[in-house]
Amino acid sequence: MIFETFTSGNEGLSQKQRWATLFTIIAGIALLLFGLIMRGQIVNAEAQYSDTRIGLRLSYPHGWLLDTAADEYVFRVRNMTRPGFKTTIQISVRPVSAATTERNVADQLARTRALSLQDYRVLSISSTTLNDIPVQAMSYTYSDQNTSPFLQSFSTVVEGLDILTIQRGQAIIITFRAEASDFEEEYIHFEQFLNTLEF
Repeated sequence: MIFETFTSGNEGLSQKQRWATLFTIIAGIALLLFGLIMRGQIVNAEAQYSDTRIGLRLSYPHGWLLDTAADEYVFRVRNMTRPGFKTTIQISVRPVSAATTERNVADQLARTRALSLQDYRVLSISSTTLNDIPVQAMSYTYSDQNTSPFLQSFSTVVEGLDILTIQRGQAIIITFRAEASDFEEEYIHFEQFLNTLEF
């Protein structure tokens, strides 16, 4: 004789199990939202910088490497987490005569860089404004040679943008450079930087 055991198919989750399932789903969604908020705060975190000698105040992306100890610029930050060419924001200051215009500075920069940067090419030079201040914007590309002791030399195409203005008898050159393939993605950092810049 064979006996079969049947269980009722109508038995569902108990009230306690339903509440536990609902709580787990709500907790999972809450933790996901919390993680997204925390990531946004970390990605958009900023550090403050000021230089009273030339009257600069600004905010730059937190975690970028700050360098103010060079002769050719007064401020530079680099995103050292980027593979390949490190995205760079830099400010240089040069004394100029009263007759010098922003376009003169842009032309002089183009001539100088053509001699020092490989495959340097100016894409455009245009007049615009930055915080109601007239400026020249010059975009360009060049090839950056990276040499590693473990790899052969390879070349990376770098895209750059200079914003040039003359204030208090000095040319202020604000430079943004990134690997050409990442330029649009990294440009967000430069826009945030410009929004906080006071000079």
